[in-house]
Amino acid sequence: MNQPKPVQIRLPFSVPRPKKGQAPPSRVCGMLNDSRYTCPRCNVAYCGLDCFRSEKHGQCSEGFYRETVVNSISADPGAGMEEKKGMMEMLRRFEEDQDGGEGMLAELEDEGEEGNELAKKLAGVNIDEIDSNALFHLLPPEHRDKFLAALKDPESEAAKHLVELAAEEDEGSAMAIPDVMPWWEAPDVPDDEDEGEQYADMPDVVAEEVLAGIHPPSGVGSKLAYNAVAISLAYIHTLLSSRLPSLSPWHRAAQGVSADDLKTDVTALIPFLADQKSTIRYTSAREAYSTVWEIIGTTLDPAPPPDLLIRLLSPLPGLLHPPLDTASSPRLLHLLSDLYRLHSLSRVGAAGKKLAFYVVALRQMGRAEWLKLEREVQGEIGRLERE
Repeated sequence: MNQPKPVQIRLPFSVPRPKKGQAPPSRVCGMLNDSRYTCPRCNVAYCGLDCFRSEKHGQCSEGFYRETVVNSISADPGAGMEEKKGMMEMLRRFEEDQDGGEGMLAELEDEGEEGNELAKKLAGVNIDEIDSNALFHLLPPEHRDKFLAALKDPESEAAKHLVELAAEEDEGSAMAIPDVMPWWEAPDVPDDEDEGEQYADMPDVVAEEVLAGIHPPSGVGSKLAYNAVAISLAYIHTLLSSRLPSLSPWHRAAQGVSADDLKTDVTALIPFLADQKSTIRYTSAREAYSTVWEIIGTTLDPAPPPDLLIRLLSPLPGLLHPPLDTASSPRLLHLLSDLYRLHSLSRVGAAGKKLAFYVVALRQMGRAEWLKLEREVQGEIGRLERE
């Protein structure tokens, strides 16, 4: 096995070396005269602490102190947080003493070279003002992996810690965590496990007097069903991003989110909704959600993990499932109605008219068609989970 070459350190002074054929002389301090000690990094002889910490030897002694402290922290997993902070404070004081107080080592809880790398990258960065995406890219790869792993495993201790921190920040922020769950997550029949959960009210379907004048051709509903899948994905993503359990005026006001901003966010994901001349018609569930997901990926940096797509698709089977009561409608029609009211606050534009048309057209679908669409979406979710 090839051994790594030793690191060569160029010293700013000469080190006495014995001549060939002569007995080695007594050890002489590489900086003064006497010699009682040897530097563990460069092997130069020195007589005391003053020589070891002198400017001539600073490039070696400073690195030795840093490595010793950092390695001690990382090598002892049982060390308590107070002990680690004390050791980092000792190192900080040493560095201040070396450079007159200008150099400050952040009290990092991470260890080793990753911690040093992060400290260098965050030097001079205003954490309160930097964009979250820019901050993410400053993290070393190991830190990014830990963060993404926490997102993928909501039950992990790291994920729970992140949620606790977010909740603490939300206490004083304008956009707080809602005190009710999204309406589409409410079970059809509440069970014991859901007794403590509260859900937003399910939006009412568009009033009959609005729908009475709409007469789509027979069979149009099944042709527009996949477009409705795309609309649902855009709706869920937008509301979750804005922390809204529904589009009701009360929840919008509580979160300080304007109707215009929400309409902009939704139509950015499904441009065909606001385009009066659009002829887009998706022919499969995969084509519908893939198009929306691709647009979502262009708006997020870093690119969202596939787990997020699964989470966005998971409510769809419940929205598509037809109730046994023929007088009731699948929840998807309530979702479209919620969007209709948002787009009809000032006047009924192209998006509002389309949404009302979708509600009437989808009512044409029979129970077997809804169940087939539900199974198709469930199959796509299963495929994504396997992949």
